[in-house]
Formats: sequence, C-alpha cells, structure tokens
Amino acid sequence: MKEIKSKSLKCWIGIISCVMLFVVIGTFAFMKMKFIFNGVQIEATMNRSDSSLVQIKGNAKNATYLSLNGREIFIDKKGEFSESVALLPGFSVMTIDAKDKFGNSAEKKFEVVYKENNQVALVN
Repeated sequence: MKEIKSKSLKCWIGIISCVMLFVVIGTFAFMKMKFIFNGVQIEATMNRSDSSLVQIKGNAKNATYLSLNGREIFIDKKGEFSESVALLPGFSVMTIDAKDKFGNSAEKKFEVVYKENNQVALVN
C-alpha cells in the first residue's frame, strides 16, 4: 500500500495515459471489426409488374456470395442486387441465401401466391 501512495504524480499520469491509449485503440478496433460479429444482413423487397414477372431488389451487407433459389446472383461493391423472376401459377417460395468471407450466412424467404388473372399475393 505504501508503494502505491509513494508514486509520483508524473508516474500516475503516465499510467493513466497508457490505459486511456489502450481503451481508445480497443474501441477503434472493435468499431472497425464490428462487421465480423454482425455477419451478413439481407434487406430485400419484391416489386411486381403487370405480368407474372417480379423483381427482387435489396442490399446484402458484408456478403461475398448471394444466391436466389440456388442460382448465384451478382452484387455490386455496395452489396446491392436486383433480379427478375417469372412466377408460375400457384404457391412459390423464393429463398435468398448470402454468405460472407468468414463463413457467416443469412437467409430471406418470400412466399408468394400467383393466380392466373395477374394477382400476386405475398404470404410472407
């Protein structure tokens, strides 16, 4: 206990400065590496036209591989994608799978009912 009290002010300032430096570096490193902990995030919407064709647009953050029903679709540098799909009459399930370079994955499903008279109902 005497050793702690006998330290000079200059020594305490040095210790506190080192601790603060490590806290700042640790916080900065965590903020830059946060994408590893969050993994892949998919945000997608479905827009339909007058025909049986629907367009799926969205953003897959941190993704390096993206597929729609098992078929690879391409994404730009920002993670944005757009793909058109023709619907068959009846119930359809469209699945978007995404993976990042660390093995994390995410999935988004659209369940759609298409009727012959050009009516599309999103069940999801």
